[in-house]
Formats: sequence, structure tokens, C-alpha cells
Amino acid sequence: MNAYFDIRNGHIAIIETDTPEPGWVKLKSTQSRLAARYRLDDDGKVVDAYPGKTDEEVLAAIAEQQAAQAQSTAPSSPRVLTKLQFLNRFTNEELAAVYTAAKTNVLIEVFMDKLKLAQEVNLDDPQTVGGLQSLAAAGLLSEARVQEVLA
Repeated sequence: MNAYFDIRNGHIAIIETDTPEPGWVKLKSTQSRLAARYRLDDDGKVVDAYPGKTDEEVLAAIAEQQAAQAQSTAPSSPRVLTKLQFLNRFTNEELAAVYTAAKTNVLIEVFMDKLKLAQEVNLDDPQTVGGLQSLAAAGLLSEARVQEVLA
């Protein structure tokens, strides 16, 4: 039985058979049977992407690359606080100003009512960010303070 590279779909698979099909390239006896170590070059030829490395080293390198990629693409965990933790990010003076403004500004009152009803506060939630920006727009917080509260 012989081993062949199947390169028909733009990917490399290694097939063992005595009846090769068109588009298969026979492996040399010195070539590894680890398909993951090979790639197709610009001319469509099979090349070893890890020359000089053992199959074990290739597998370790691939695992390392996959772990790094998974870490870079993994969504960051949401930054969630209890309501008390969130409110403790404000000074008492800021909170007094917000509660006073909520008596005459319906949008601020709505934000505070939603805060009261929330189970938790997600600092990355657009409603949280928008609520804090409305406090800044009303002159109750500076933009720098909004960023500090969200940090």
C-alpha cells in the first residue's frame, strides 16, 4: 500500500491506497505522514512547512499557534458589577447631583430606575455607557469621570 497527498480541494490529506486517483501525489519514503506539517505553495506543490522539525515538534508548534489564536479571538469576559459596586464608583456628591437631576430630567430618572431594577451592571453594555454619557451631557459628570467609572 502506498501513501499519497490528496491536494484536490486546496487542502492536504494523506491517503493510503493501492489505487491512486487523479490529483494525488505520491509521498516519498522519507516524507512524514503527518498531513498538518505540509502546505501547498503558490504553484500548487506540496512543501514541508516545518523543515528540520520532528512530527512531535510540529504538533507542539501547531498546538501553541492554536492556543495563541484562541486566546486572541476569545471574547473577553464581561465586566459585571453589583449595583452597589457600580454606585461606589461615584462620589456621594456626584450621586446627590444625579438624584437631584433625576427629579427634573426624565432621561436621568429612566437611567436610575433601570439601575434599580437591574440584577447587575455590565460596564460594557451600551445602555450603561449611554446612561453615563447622558449624565455627562447633563453636566453631572465630566467625560474623564465617565471613563473612570467605566474602567
